[in-house]
Amino acid sequence: MNINTPTGTHALSRPPALTRARIGWVLFAPGIETVNVLLLYFIMAPYVTNIVIGDGVLGQTLWGWISAIGAIIIAIGGQILGTVTDIIGAQKRFIAFFISAGAIGAASLWLATPAAEPWLILLVSLATLTLMVGTELSIVLYNAMLPRLAPAHLVGRLSGTAIATGISWGLLVLGAYISLFMIPDTPFLGLDKSTHEHDRISGPISALAMLIFALPLLILAPRTPLNRVCLPIKRLTLGVFAETIASMKAHPRIARFIIARMIYQDGIGVALTFGSIYAAGHFGWGGLELGIFGMVVLGSSAAGAFIGGRVDDRFGARNTILGALLLLVFALLLLISIPTPAETTSGFLATPLEQLFIATACILGVAIGPAQGSGRSLMARLAPAGQSGRWFGIMALTGNAVAFTGPMLVAILTHVYDSQRAGLMVAPCLILLGFAIMLFVHRDNPAGAETLSNSSAAPEPSRQ
Repeated sequence: MNINTPTGTHALSRPPALTRARIGWVLFAPGIETVNVLLLYFIMAPYVTNIVIGDGVLGQTLWGWISAIGAIIIAIGGQILGTVTDIIGAQKRFIAFFISAGAIGAASLWLATPAAEPWLILLVSLATLTLMVGTELSIVLYNAMLPRLAPAHLVGRLSGTAIATGISWGLLVLGAYISLFMIPDTPFLGLDKSTHEHDRISGPISALAMLIFALPLLILAPRTPLNRVCLPIKRLTLGVFAETIASMKAHPRIARFIIARMIYQDGIGVALTFGSIYAAGHFGWGGLELGIFGMVVLGSSAAGAFIGGRVDDRFGARNTILGALLLLVFALLLLISIPTPAETTSGFLATPLEQLFIATACILGVAIGPAQGSGRSLMARLAPAGQSGRWFGIMALTGNAVAFTGPMLVAILTHVYDSQRAGLMVAPCLILLGFAIMLFVHRDNPAGAETLSNSSAAPEPSRQ
């Protein structure tokens, strides 16, 4: 990414323009969080797997394959895309393309009628795959813009503010969606519950949110000029993994962080994916209760991300991550140790054990926010100038390359021990392993750091 061009430097030298660009960058997050909350976590995913396909086991299997294929595409495409945009620029054009593709996929999910024919299931699968890939590739480029918009000592605050804004919006959207479409007998807009229009409308709503919240970034962020160069696409594609390995060897400090994040983020993913499943089986919670549970986790995550951004700027991203990971392990072990209540049908939060579970989930949410936000700000500080796109692409590559590991271990342990509790133990174990590796990542120095545009792009010395 060329941040030292006259166009980029001049655009960022005007404080009002820079402030507007940061606002646009922060406002991109709510659009992505709408997709997470309505489509991937609480509404569309369970609807497709259980109602559209009509068989929970088959539906979960198909959703897993869609996710796996998407992860492979994102893993390869994210690294190539990051490298390409570092060379040719024009990041905003690529973001516009991929966010539009994701929005088309999201809107197409309106067609997911109950008990669908095989051809429609295939169409829904392709729409879901397009949504996942388009959204994630736009996020790779979005993350890579962070070093251009803030000096090193402010990236934690900007990153944390964006995550807090996104999660807060997700909390608001989920609450409004439940109130308008799930609770009333006649949903808002007169939608027909018999054909599950109240579930299917989540697709078009998410598509609209993606486009609306992308506009401030596309309008306010400074342009990077398009460098018309001839790229050896074949060599670039074939050599991307070799280059990734070489880059990590040349920058061992960044490599250690990427490996640590790859592991602890997989543990966080397990907690987010299987936490509601565990709660449903443990307490007999239904869809409405799980929606409220999701709102609690989202709200505490927003608070944690907002506070974590300030802690990041004061004490450094590495220390913030370490503290958040320890808090995550504590909260998860406490959650898993809560026994099953003797009575699970006496109402939502009617037992002390359920109340303890919700309180512990708040701690979990508070820790998730800074663990994710400071990971992004640490990468922004560690990446050499002009290479942020490549390194955020590598981070996406490694993260998606092992994204299947946590869920696979959960499935194996749950089956072997016939226990949800045994399966969920994967989460704190992975996070603790990531914590151990993070101890060997050098401290960042945000308070005294210079802006990334002035940092050296040379490989790190071998002495750590």
